[in-house]
Amino acid sequence: MKYNFDVVLHDSRLSRMKWEFELKKSADPDLLSFGTADMDFRSPQPILDAISAIADVGHLGYPYISDHYYSSIENWLHRATGWCVDVRSCAANNVGIYTAVWTILDAFTQLGDEVIIQTPAHFCFTSMVKDNDRSLVENPLREVNGRYEMDFEQLERSFSNKTKLFWLCNPHNPVGRAWTKEELMKLAKICLAHRVPILSDDVYCGLTYPGISYTPIASLSRDISQNTITCYSTSKSYNTTGVKYSFCITENPELLKKYNKSLQKLDLTYGFNIIGIAITEAAYEQCDDWLAELMGYVQSNMQKTEQFLKDEMPRVSISHADSTYFAWMDVSCFHLPADDLVEMLKREAHILVCSGAELGKGGEGHIRFNLACPASILEEGLKRFGQFYQKHLHI
Repeated sequence: MKYNFDVVLHDSRLSRMKWEFELKKSADPDLLSFGTADMDFRSPQPILDAISAIADVGHLGYPYISDHYYSSIENWLHRATGWCVDVRSCAANNVGIYTAVWTILDAFTQLGDEVIIQTPAHFCFTSMVKDNDRSLVENPLREVNGRYEMDFEQLERSFSNKTKLFWLCNPHNPVGRAWTKEELMKLAKICLAHRVPILSDDVYCGLTYPGISYTPIASLSRDISQNTITCYSTSKSYNTTGVKYSFCITENPELLKKYNKSLQKLDLTYGFNIIGIAITEAAYEQCDDWLAELMGYVQSNMQKTEQFLKDEMPRVSISHADSTYFAWMDVSCFHLPADDLVEMLKREAHILVCSGAELGKGGEGHIRFNLACPASILEEGLKRFGQFYQKHLHI
């Protein structure tokens, strides 16, 4: 391998929410964190070099977005997915993924309107809809033979005359599904039939396992593209969450006009993040090989986790994933509320994981375990989890 993902980062200058914050909050120096959706790896060198180049020039004023920026996105989308899109004419930049989502909620919905999401989903899906005084409609995913699928029959029953937006997560956090063309086509046709636009949150789009393809729902047809706005960021795929930069794409001029009008309310149509622009270009032009090796490493971590559970913790199951860096575990065998189990794991096993209870319907009885870490950290965390399992289930 060209890249070494086994390196454990040790630097007194590190100040991360995933590690330093949790260590300080818990006052537990032995705590291992598998919770926050960040990687424990250095970002790719081309991204770091792009940041250094800006610092070397020494000017951090309002940046001009050149054609190079747009072409880097266009070439990446075509190379990675086959989607040919004129990005300059149909893209809008923003601060981060969830600021972009807020902008879409503001642009396309009003107070009391219904927004459909597929749970379990990241807690921000629920909180953002509710905190903006929209009505949340949950359409839970179904687990079939250890693999999550969309429940299209239930989805059909979820629409009403108050439904104004469908919020898709592709690939899906936390269950790790990169939706197939067939699944996305069926979903898109339902939304078109109900005249409900699709917000596609594709922040995890680069994190597919070897041999698995990511498909933008908007790439399936012109009609679907006209009904979709897609959110992108380098944040999850290249570990740049601290930069807070995103962009959206829609080929529908009216949707784009509404989006930009909402951006203007926060004066976000001028002077974008100079670092975000540079790292977007670097990520999409120079980091394909890094990303491919990363996902091979994450897949290896998943295989180690699956084997460990099979050998040492047979009553804990893990759903089939083809993307992201999460292991979605069914821990109902402990017969404890997920929040209580998470607290016990933190206190007794000194491992921190994400409770499924806060991720909506279908999340109770589950935990999300972050695998984007050096194998040595993962192995120690699994060892502690296994000891906890033996203690409480008396196997």
